[in-house]
Amino acid sequence: MFLLGDVVSSGRHQTFGSPCISDFNYFILLVDIARTFDMVLTLWTHRSQCLPTDVKQLYGGITNYFTIRVNHGGVFTQKSDMKYVNGTVDYFDFVDADLFSVHEFEDMLEMLGYMNREKMCYQFGIPEIELEYGLMPLVNDQDVINLCKYVSYHKVIDIYIQHMPSMIEEMNDNQPISPELHRSIKITKIVGSCSKKLDLDAPVLIDDNHVNVIGPLGRLDMDDIVGEGDDSDFLDDDTSSDSDFNMEDNTMVDDIDVEMGDLHGVHYDLDYPSLQQTIESTHDSDDDFLAVVDTDMFESTGIVDEPREKMIYDLLKSKPCSSGVLHPKVFKLGQKFKSKKDIKALVDMHSIDTKRDLYYAKNDKNRLRVKCRGVTTLMNDGRATRSESICQGKKVISKESRCPWVLLVSRANNEKDWMVKTLFEEHTCMTTRSLKACTAKFLAGSIVQQVESNPTIPTRALHDDLQQKFQLGISQIKAFRAKSIAQQHIHGDYQNQYTILRDYALELKRCDTGTNVKIQVHSEPNLSLQTRVFKRIYICLGALKNGFKAGCRDFLGLDGTFMKGPYPGQILTTVGLDSNNGIYPLAYAVVESENTNSWTWFLENLAEDLDLTPRCNFTFISDRQKGILPAIAKVFPAAEHRYCLRHVYENMKLSCKDKVLEDLVWKCGKATSIPGFDKAMEYLKKVNEQAHAWLCKIPPKHWARAHFTGRALSDAVTNNLCEVFNSKIGKARDKPIITCLEYIREYLMRRICSVQKEIEKLQGPLTPTATTLLEKAKKEAAEYRVIFAGNGKYQVYGPWMDQCVVNLIQKTCSCRSWELTGIPCKHAICAMFDKIDNREVCGEPEEWVHDCYKLHTWKEMYKYKVEPINGRNMWEKSQCPFTLTHPKHHTQVGRPKKKRKTAADEAPSQGKNLSRKFMTVTCTKCKNKGHNSRTCKGQGGTKEMLLRNSGKIAYGPSVNRCSFAIQILEHDSWSVEDLE
Repeated sequence: MFLLGDVVSSGRHQTFGSPCISDFNYFILLVDIARTFDMVLTLWTHRSQCLPTDVKQLYGGITNYFTIRVNHGGVFTQKSDMKYVNGTVDYFDFVDADLFSVHEFEDMLEMLGYMNREKMCYQFGIPEIELEYGLMPLVNDQDVINLCKYVSYHKVIDIYIQHMPSMIEEMNDNQPISPELHRSIKITKIVGSCSKKLDLDAPVLIDDNHVNVIGPLGRLDMDDIVGEGDDSDFLDDDTSSDSDFNMEDNTMVDDIDVEMGDLHGVHYDLDYPSLQQTIESTHDSDDDFLAVVDTDMFESTGIVDEPREKMIYDLLKSKPCSSGVLHPKVFKLGQKFKSKKDIKALVDMHSIDTKRDLYYAKNDKNRLRVKCRGVTTLMNDGRATRSESICQGKKVISKESRCPWVLLVSRANNEKDWMVKTLFEEHTCMTTRSLKACTAKFLAGSIVQQVESNPTIPTRALHDDLQQKFQLGISQIKAFRAKSIAQQHIHGDYQNQYTILRDYALELKRCDTGTNVKIQVHSEPNLSLQTRVFKRIYICLGALKNGFKAGCRDFLGLDGTFMKGPYPGQILTTVGLDSNNGIYPLAYAVVESENTNSWTWFLENLAEDLDLTPRCNFTFISDRQKGILPAIAKVFPAAEHRYCLRHVYENMKLSCKDKVLEDLVWKCGKATSIPGFDKAMEYLKKVNEQAHAWLCKIPPKHWARAHFTGRALSDAVTNNLCEVFNSKIGKARDKPIITCLEYIREYLMRRICSVQKEIEKLQGPLTPTATTLLEKAKKEAAEYRVIFAGNGKYQVYGPWMDQCVVNLIQKTCSCRSWELTGIPCKHAICAMFDKIDNREVCGEPEEWVHDCYKLHTWKEMYKYKVEPINGRNMWEKSQCPFTLTHPKHHTQVGRPKKKRKTAADEAPSQGKNLSRKFMTVTCTKCKNKGHNSRTCKGQGGTKEMLLRNSGKIAYGPSVNRCSFAIQILEHDSWSVEDLE
């Protein structure tokens, strides 16, 4: 049987006997009876023997019952490996976690013979954690709740009884400072202070009857407090300036800083939240209304009423000083840090927030002492220091008052946390605008979002904004460095991105299996090296590849543009035309330079993606760059290669400088028929034979529409499709390699979705561009007449002696416009109207348009979407044993050029005012040309030069215009009228 004595009661626990724990059924029966009659069941029992082997089996499936192992009568060791020695162990079984409290534990201590508990401190140990770190206080209901968190998984909880004053220790300056060192302190009352501090000059009072002890985890026992009031300052019991005060933050209700961004009348810095600005408090009682409660923590209703919790609450709460300014608490006594880096970051933030110049008086691996450089007057009761100097041969002794602000953070060894030991928070010095903590790296953290949203923001604008925000002395060059650091943080490092380029390629292939990415490196003669120098990369996204094949148009533009970053390179692009005559990028690559080798490698990869053979009838258009011409001839010998007419004319201008040639050259290139082309060339020959001879050196099949085939279904004579795409990716050319490639990919992803939205709004058989061209041809066809010649042929004539032959069966016209574009010309539409008028089956003109202009084809092209990819931290790591490195960079002479080269006759863009370059200036003094009045030194015009050449006058810089006129009048051959 389970013998518990009088165990069922409706009130407090009564005296029990020793249990027999062999039978557990009776215990379950008692629990059921207590639940049935809604009674309080108190079952804990005391025993001194050892525990059973399996405690969880003892309690079965009931999770709220546990055993307390009371360790009493001993002391804690002061070594790093803390232990509780020379004590006695007793057990209390069947403790209900739902009913357990501090008063319940005090009843257990009565059974152990402890009637006077005034000088006892209760602490429990977290299971499976060393005492140095796992010792927690047991004072109030909140501590009981923390203890009960471990009952579900650990059925035995250790509680240690600390008998005072055994833990009182004095600190010796020669001994190492330890965060776990326990010392006694005296609580006194000092009012009128703006912040808590350690009064190093005050006398130390220690009363044996009233001693407050700090436990191993820094908890204060505040049963006895000397003085009255809300504020209390701490006095160290030692002459040393190091204090060992600490407190647990998870049991406090703090005045948490409220987000000030949405409030009116208060400016709060959202870019750098660690810089907290002081706010004005109108009345002290406002703190009770502004106090923020942590809703994630269970709090007892009487936690604030207890003296100990009230003391800690008042200590941590920031209070306004006499001037009404609320000082936020950055550092607290006993505050812990994981690393020295965190401490220095917080010191820099405090320096900038308070505008005080702080420096590190001590900085080693275990100690960090920070002081303030500020100097104040002796009226502020500062610490006076003596300094000697020699003035006019006499020794002068002066006194100056240093700011008393000091912070000491230390640790016992490398394995311990850093802890604030000494803190004097009051600044008596004046603020300053020159701070060492205000570095370019710190400023970069506050402008990252601003630079990311506006990358082209001027440095001067950033400089003004930073000075207004922090109210510090910031130079313009520091603002420039901060902007550079922010840009590097946004876009990444130029060198490091080459090392993860293979990971980026794997991520692209993972998201779309049809994507083709190829990376080529420079050959390395030393095969033992683990690095390879990057050479080029080619990317063809699977969605673009499938969309281009659905477009039914074998026409591509090729072009290259230079990169603006620190590493040289060229971006090669190939762009096609969609059904609306818009650009449709297909592939892009970053290569070392634009030469035959790089273009050949690019075209070979393109042929692999599009399944093109060397005998394919594809059509390419490009400029006459030396590297691309042999590359196309090598990879696609049977392809049609068009030259951009604009680049042809730009090259011709270098040898034939005549402004009237532009219209004539464009007229030759745009002529659609052979007779029209020959006529335009004859007229060009009459105007300028040199230009005609230069143009004849280029075969007309490369630049004239009249000699184009109709396989491309496009009459384009310029490479504007590539120029448009290059203008869209202009902002990516000065970015690091992956950032540049991602910019291009994201643009393509957004463009496909944008076009898809526009397509969904349309109705009809044709795209908007094809509809516009067809409607224009219909209007022009109304002015023409037609004669049916049989066999589907028509003779169409109209104004300006325009007469052509249309064959509706073969879908051709002698003007060749229908053959080149795939859209019926005005002559063909006139023939269609005649066929309809004669009641013949013809159909609407829209039915005669090629399928590449149909709306369903346009939809088919843009149904393939570019897949999004994950962030860099989620990319699959490449298994390649070699690491990619950045290409070699040779710094060029002069400032790097980011603007394109303008043509010789291109008008410069200078805003509202035109340049006066190449204009002849007339002097207002001498009325001669070639100089102005400011630089006029008496130099004359044409008549003066004649006299000077004839030797009749000797004229130098010192002779003015009047003397020049007198010398001329002395000669009979000249008169005053001649001078005018």
